[in-house]
Amino acid sequence: MVQRRLFNPFVPASPRSPRRAAALLVGCGLVASVIIAQHIFARPDMAAFEPAAMGRIEARMWRRYYEGRWLQLGCGALDAACGQYGFSWWDGTRLALDAVRAAAAFRVRQDDPICLPALTHYYGIVHQAAPVRFSPVDAARLELRWWSERREDVQPSDYAVTVARLTAMLYGLPTEAALPSAQGRVDAMVYRDARGSRMTDADWQEVERLLVAAYADLAVRLDKPRDSTDGEAR
Repeated sequence: MVQRRLFNPFVPASPRSPRRAAALLVGCGLVASVIIAQHIFARPDMAAFEPAAMGRIEARMWRRYYEGRWLQLGCGALDAACGQYGFSWWDGTRLALDAVRAAAAFRVRQDDPICLPALTHYYGIVHQAAPVRFSPVDAARLELRWWSERREDVQPSDYAVTVARLTAMLYGLPTEAALPSAQGRVDAMVYRDARGSRMTDADWQEVERLLVAAYADLAVRLDKPRDSTDGEAR
């Protein structure tokens, strides 16, 4: 009877195994070094966004949210954090995870206890890139408030004020200066809500157009005028 040799993960299978393990350790070390260096030298800036790109990313994130595609939503949040605001990959990943956790929990239960801590941690990271100091807890509460107001059928003009207050807090603007951009984002929400499950690709392009215009207005308020037509959806 032939005995089969059992595999033992703690015993090298061949003389090449130690070399492979060493190469793997070196590779992991190099990757970790790159991530750490990129994190150290990252200079996030909440005012560095491009309106066209930000509007496009946010429209896609909204779509992923309503489709329940959480991985794609997280990728969108990572793109916004790193590609638009300049966060490191490390912080961008943490922001994406917090955003998805809060959004997924809120979709199921409005008063889910996960939401506020996740959003507070989110804004604790955002705080590093903001032009002014603010309370992450207060920012998280405002974010959660307008989510709730929208679900509770509060008038759009009313929850637009909550969105404006949050934007004003993040950028150090007067609320009235942040209101036109906030109202533009709310107009995109109202457009989406009016169509619900009947949203088409053309409808999502209209949502994107409204969001691009909203971010273009915010860029002007921040004294950073940009070309809002660059990179529009095709």
